[in-house]
Amino acid sequence: MIICVMFIISACSSEGASHNEGKSEKEVQKSTEKDTNETRTISTVTGDVEVPSHPERVIVDWDLGHLLALGVEPVGASTTILGYGQFLKPYVTDRTKDIGQDGQVSVEKMLELNPDLIITWDRKSVEQFSKIAPTVVFETGNYKNIHEQITEMGEILNKHKAAEEWLVSFDQRVEAAQEKIKSVIPEGATFSIIDVGTTKSAIVVGQTGERGGDALYEILGVTPQPLVKSEIIDKDESRLDVSWEKVEDYAGDYIFMITPGEDSKVELPSVWNTLEAVKNNHVYELNIKKYFTSDPLSALLQAEEMAEILTEEK
Repeated sequence: MIICVMFIISACSSEGASHNEGKSEKEVQKSTEKDTNETRTISTVTGDVEVPSHPERVIVDWDLGHLLALGVEPVGASTTILGYGQFLKPYVTDRTKDIGQDGQVSVEKMLELNPDLIITWDRKSVEQFSKIAPTVVFETGNYKNIHEQITEMGEILNKHKAAEEWLVSFDQRVEAAQEKIKSVIPEGATFSIIDVGTTKSAIVVGQTGERGGDALYEILGVTPQPLVKSEIIDKDESRLDVSWEKVEDYAGDYIFMITPGEDSKVELPSVWNTLEAVKNNHVYELNIKKYFTSDPLSALLQAEEMAEILTEEK
């Protein structure tokens, strides 16, 4: 009798456990589905947009470094960034698929990647991209500095804590890079970035989102050559095409020279050798494939490399 009773109790307990376990799994599944389907509304330059609370499959057509800084690797990005943002390559895996060149991305490829969020620089593409997934326009020109850019991207991706933590680390690394060059740069020394990749003229770079401008002037905080400041930076211009005859007017005591890359040799005109920076051996070559992009992550890595270059013995 006792054995029978124990058998019945055991059977009931097993049935109850099985029932509860099944119920728990369903609850977990519903909870997971709820989390996945949760959305929130954010304010953007094109109006309010309903986006996933926790996006898992993001496509970005330009600002790749902003995502990587926050620990988010997209499922799709433009080859323009990967080709001319070589500082970002260690942070990108096979997960990130090519969606085509900037400005000419393939909608078909984007569809295949099944994104739940698209981040674009191009307002004109919003209507088309929104048919694939919620689309947010992110324009770096709307923000005063890297802090504002990262904070806004943290809002878009719902990665506020990651943004705060990255900015704390960013500030520490900026301070270290600035301290590193203080001992080798004389007080009052001026700087220029000059792209010599074209033969017809030189490109003088301001504090801009390309060619190392943000890295040199915003992060390292050096003094721009006076005409670079008054004619480019103060006028909110990104760059200025200058004839070789006039390049001396924009040449600082130190020059970072942007070149096409390791495989290309630029034949500079004779006027180049008359510059004081050249005579003083204060010219440093930078590969445009590493320095073209200037997202916060690239700019930080560029600035740290610039500081390293400046402190190396020649």
